[in-house]
Amino acid sequence: MRALVAALLALCLAVPAPTLAGALEPQGDTGAHDPTLLIQRDRWFVFTTGPGLQRLVSSDAGATWQRLAPVFSEAPAWWAEAVPAHRGLDVWAPKLFEHRGRVWVLYSISTFGKNRSAIGLASADRPDGAWRDEGLVVQSRAEDRFNAIDPDLFVERDGRLWLSYGSFWDGLRLTELSADTLRPIGPTRFIAQRKAGIEAPTIFRRGEWVYLLASYDLCCRGADSTYNVRVGRARSIDGPFLDRDGQDLLAGGGTPLLAGGARWKGPGHQDVARDASGDWLVHHAYDSTRGGKPHLRLKRLAWSDDGWPTVAQED
Repeated sequence: MRALVAALLALCLAVPAPTLAGALEPQGDTGAHDPTLLIQRDRWFVFTTGPGLQRLVSSDAGATWQRLAPVFSEAPAWWAEAVPAHRGLDVWAPKLFEHRGRVWVLYSISTFGKNRSAIGLASADRPDGAWRDEGLVVQSRAEDRFNAIDPDLFVERDGRLWLSYGSFWDGLRLTELSADTLRPIGPTRFIAQRKAGIEAPTIFRRGEWVYLLASYDLCCRGADSTYNVRVGRARSIDGPFLDRDGQDLLAGGGTPLLAGGARWKGPGHQDVARDASGDWLVHHAYDSTRGGKPHLRLKRLAWSDDGWPTVAQED
C-alpha cells in the first residue's frame, strides 16, 4: 500500500519454509504487498501493490507463482487531477473480482501519509489479459475525515454490491455501489474506528453472519511492522460489527485473528477468496530473515463452534 514497497517488490524471491498446518506455502515469485486473490479453478491470480499494479499467476492452485506484466503501462489522465502529488505508476491496494462476465479491479492512488487519495476501477475479459481503465470511483481530499484507499467489494446474497475502504483518519467506511455503474449510491457511513491504526477492510458472508476483517497498527516498516488482523461480525451489512466480547468495532473493538511470529512480521492487508473446499485468507507478511521484504502468504480459514474464524499463526 505504500510507495516504498514498489522498490522492494522486484527484489523479492521465494523463500522455502516448512508448511504450516492449514496454510499453503507459496513458491516462485512471491514478492507481494496488499494482495487480493481471485480463484478460477486451478488458476489463481493475485494482484498487488507496485508499479503499474502488479500481477501474479499460479497454474497449480496457489502452490507456485510467476509475475505477469503490470496492469498499467501509463497513467490514466484523471490520476493527475485527482491526486496532484501522485507520481509515476505507483498503484496500491487492489481488490480483484468478477461481475457480469468481466473481471474488475478496484485500486488506490495516493501519497504516503496523506489523504488526498482516490480509488479507481479497471476491467478486462480475463485477469491475464489486457486491461482498460474505467475511471474514478471515489476520492478524498485533505479536509476530509477519511482516506479513500484500500477498497474492498462485498456482494450480498440479494445481489447488492457494497464498497468498503479506508485507512487511519476516522476509520473504515461503507457505501452501496450501483450494479450497473459500479459507482456509489446512497449514503456513506463509518463501520469501524480506532484511535491507533486501522485500515484495509475485508467483508464477506458465511451463513447468517457478515464478517469484517481489518488490519490494525502499522505496515510498511519491514521487520519492524506491527500489522495484525482482527475481526468483528454482524447479522447484516447494516451492522453493528461486534467482536467476540461484544465490543463494537466503531468503538475500537476487534478480536485478534492473525499476528506476526519470529520470522514473519506484520501480517496484514488481507483478502478472502473461496474455492470448492472453503475459504482462503491471503495477506502479506515481512520476512525478517530476508531483509524484511513483503511476501505473499496463504492460509485456510477454519471455524470455531460458535462461528468465529481461525487461521494458522505465523512462525
